[in-house]
Amino acid sequence: MRKPILRMLFLMALVGGLVVAPAAIARVTVIAHASAVARAPMQSSGSGTLTPGAIACVGPFYSNGTSIELQGQVTNGSYSPKWSIWWSADDTTYTKKFADHAIGITHDILRSQNPELFPGYFLGCVNNDTAYTIDYTIWIGPGQY
Repeated sequence: MRKPILRMLFLMALVGGLVVAPAAIARVTVIAHASAVARAPMQSSGSGTLTPGAIACVGPFYSNGTSIELQGQVTNGSYSPKWSIWWSADDTTYTKKFADHAIGITHDILRSQNPELFPGYFLGCVNNDTAYTIDYTIWIGPGQY
C-alpha cells in the first residue's frame, strides 16, 4: 500500500510542495526533482529537519551506469530513521528496493548484481519513524562501482 501512496504523494508534492498525507505517511517533502529542461538530474541531494512521522525524498535520479548510491546522515544526534531506495523503469510506478535503519548510511545498488534495475529511475528517501525531530542530509547519484 505504501508504494502507490508514496508515488502519488511525490507527484502531488512536485505540483504543490508540502503535502499532508494519510496517517500511514504523515507528510512528504520533496527536496529536489527534475526540471522541465532536464528530465532527471545526474544526482540529487538535500538536507533539512523532519518531525516524527515525516518523510523526505530526493530524485528522481536516472541511471544507466554501473551502480547508484544512497548516502544519508542524521546530523543532530544518535537517531536511526529508515533510509530507502525506490526504483522505477518508467518514472511512474516506484518499488522499494532497499530499506534500513541507521544514523548514517551509504548503500550501493550494483548493475552486476541487479541488471533488471538498469536503466532506471531512483529515489532516495528518509522516513523519520523515530520519536524525535531529526536533522539530516541525503544524496542519491552515481555509485562508486
